[in-house]
Amino acid sequence: SKMKIIAVILTALPAATSAWASFSIAQGLPIRRSIAKFTEDKVPEDAVTKAAEAALMAPNHFLSEPTRMYDLGPEAVEKLKGLNEDKAKMFSGIPGWMIFAVKTEHLDDNGGISAKLALEDHATVACAAQNFMQSLAEDGVGTKWMTGALGIDPTEIMKVAGAPEDEKMIGAIWYGIPAKPIDEQRAPKRKMSVDDALTKVA
Repeated sequence: SKMKIIAVILTALPAATSAWASFSIAQGLPIRRSIAKFTEDKVPEDAVTKAAEAALMAPNHFLSEPTRMYDLGPEAVEKLKGLNEDKAKMFSGIPGWMIFAVKTEHLDDNGGISAKLALEDHATVACAAQNFMQSLAEDGVGTKWMTGALGIDPTEIMKVAGAPEDEKMIGAIWYGIPAKPIDEQRAPKRKMSVDDALTKVA
């Protein structure tokens, strides 16, 4: 009867609403994986734009807005290949490169990020990178956060990106359509459980 159908719909609504409201947390965190093998399929531009928008929503003390992103094209990637010819073949198999950098006015006397407010800005950009990767994962796009394994001085990468000298690289996020769907890939087993990492204080 119509009444029974309405009753079933009303019963399901709270769960459906809850699942939708918590989509990023309930779906995004478990499905993000570090992906190293990609197809040649093009990543939808709107997925990248949405991910960049998610990045800018990262927690940010004083709204200093320190996050800077550089989406590298073919010419820039060719320059990176020239800076590490041993990994040129690997670099050729990466469809997308998004460089995350921090722009902060609070560097220490040596130009480093050890000062309190600079560390807060650095933390914001790290959160931004995570938001970026989570958003892409929800659209079926794989990512991998790369730094030292690139084998290239970060300052040289920033030069290739055309970034100002006062910006510091936080990481290069590889992105693309994964060769194997994200939801079919297992996350590396963590040594610590929630009980190991979480201390409840009275």
